[in-house]
Amino acid sequence: MTHYNRWKRQLDERLQRFEQWGHAHRLLGQSMDKTLNRARQLLRGESFTIACVGEFSRGKTELINALLYTGGGRRLLPSQPGRTTMCPTEIFWDAQQPANCVRLLPIETRRTNTGLQSFKRIPQNWVTIQFDASDYDQTRAAINQVSASKQVSVADAIKLGFAEDELGERDSDGMVTVPAWRHALISLDHPLLRQGLRIVDTPGLNALGNEPELTLKTLPDAQAILFLLSADAGVTASDMDIWREHIQSLRDNNCTAVIALLNKIDSLWDDLTPAHEVEANIDRLRQLTAHQLDLAPQHVVALSAKQGLLGKVGRNQAQLARSNFPQLESMLAEAVLRNQQQIIGHSLIGDSYAMVINTRSGLVKRIAECEVELESLRTTAREDAAEKLQTLRDTIRRTHHEYHKQALSLRTSQRLLESQQVSLLSPISMPLLDQQIAEAHSNLAQSWTTLGLARAIASFFDAVDSNVNHLEREIERCNRVLTSIYERPEHSLPGDDLMMRHLLKIQKQRRQLRQLQSRADEFRSALTTVLTHKSALISRFINTLVQEVRAVYVDLHQHISQWLQEALAPLFHQNQYQKQLLEHHMLRLTQMQAQRNTQAEQLQTLQTNLYQLQSALASIEPLYREILAEPLEPELMDDAPVVAPKPVARVLPFAKSKQVLQGNS
Repeated sequence: MTHYNRWKRQLDERLQRFEQWGHAHRLLGQSMDKTLNRARQLLRGESFTIACVGEFSRGKTELINALLYTGGGRRLLPSQPGRTTMCPTEIFWDAQQPANCVRLLPIETRRTNTGLQSFKRIPQNWVTIQFDASDYDQTRAAINQVSASKQVSVADAIKLGFAEDELGERDSDGMVTVPAWRHALISLDHPLLRQGLRIVDTPGLNALGNEPELTLKTLPDAQAILFLLSADAGVTASDMDIWREHIQSLRDNNCTAVIALLNKIDSLWDDLTPAHEVEANIDRLRQLTAHQLDLAPQHVVALSAKQGLLGKVGRNQAQLARSNFPQLESMLAEAVLRNQQQIIGHSLIGDSYAMVINTRSGLVKRIAECEVELESLRTTAREDAAEKLQTLRDTIRRTHHEYHKQALSLRTSQRLLESQQVSLLSPISMPLLDQQIAEAHSNLAQSWTTLGLARAIASFFDAVDSNVNHLEREIERCNRVLTSIYERPEHSLPGDDLMMRHLLKIQKQRRQLRQLQSRADEFRSALTTVLTHKSALISRFINTLVQEVRAVYVDLHQHISQWLQEALAPLFHQNQYQKQLLEHHMLRLTQMQAQRNTQAEQLQTLQTNLYQLQSALASIEPLYREILAEPLEPELMDDAPVVAPKPVARVLPFAKSKQVLQGNS
């Protein structure tokens, strides 16, 4: 994570240096500034999320303690027998908060159909407990609230979305125990969390089933999922339910890094059994688990989070190595690198680096032309100097005129692209989506049965799928227009990489909609088991589902609008930069003619102009050489605190090769 953020800061610093260079030499236009600013915003906004998923008592809290341990000899999160985490918990560093704090959403908010994302925008609904991280007892007391519970009647528990068969034993008054909180947000000033790491802890199948937003948004947004199992139990029936209902589709369709962890292998250690037999038994368990989950064996790690934590606390390297915790950290490092690769592949980053390279190349070309002009005037007879100067000015003017014509042509092309906006956005217009949502709600109201619900959800996604298919046909047409613009001879672009990078693609949004549809299909297949006692859950699921579809539509609108603005940005950058160089030079030649300077003064003026261009080149040269020496390729720094992973290609097995190819396309 330190390297990841250092890399981002280094990239941001290079873009800032280029921006300052352009302003100092007045060689960057407004469109170039805009691209650089958006690229820098992209670098600042990235974070890395790890979701820990598993049934109760699988050791998720101890795992997080081991991941976040920095010293002091104490656990960060409470960990003792029983249910230590009663509600879904997000652990991160919130720079907007004045201090470390725990924010808790009361369980009573489940009586409404409002989703978690909406509640996150309503701070008054949360209970906030601030704490001093240097005070262990205060920190422990605040974070212990996550495991708080309360006694309610069975009827109230059912109203809160708990099924009667999910509730534990009743006390003497007929009351049952439920979590006191629906969701927890822990903002903690911690070195890893400051680097952008975010950890989501999900406590068991019941929590996942009762909070649709966890499976519709939180888990799909995670870059890595740690699926915790108990080594002494293997894959139980409830573990398999979690895998099939909440994780398998993300592994298959989202290219999410999924690592299955057989935790608590220290329970299998036996001093009376030879070490090689113990290792063989553990390896057989790993192979069996990989087969049951249809995972590659290297993505099933047998470890002991507790022994890993104790090894870190006691600085016992042998104990730490035996816990296999460093292996997990190494695999997570690979997932961080993979996320870095996704940033590298963003067109804004590629455009910004290409801008530096093309600017330097254009400057070298202009300097060579100026040197030829200077030498030409120097060898011209004094009486022919004025005529020669006029010839130079006419040549510059003609070249400038060609770039001006190209600029007019680009503006026409830009208007042509912008004219496609209506046809691109109409298939995914918000009024159309609202109409389809209203129809779905109407269908639900008319038939509150298993079959009616299934038909309503299926009909809604059929309509959404039809909308996106229509959009993809329009995109194909727009991409043909873009290709014809890039292939015009006057742009003289090397290769097709630049053009391919700027084609309009919606694979990400399409994948998100398919995931939502997949989750809806799974929910529909389970309706027979939830219909009788979870009508509130059904309403919350459908409302959350609709919100997420709407969010994808909003993202599509923004994505298309940005594409319309930036699809031709490299062509505008190149044209604008060349025009500015010529305009500066033509202005100098015009001033020289108007002032009727002597030939010696004219030569001095041209020489001064050449010196300025050479100075600009000398200023940008270090940045240019840095970019050539260190292209957009991630590598772990020498001081990285984990075992250096294999090249990024090793990350790809987290998803099947076919899905990876589809994702990369």
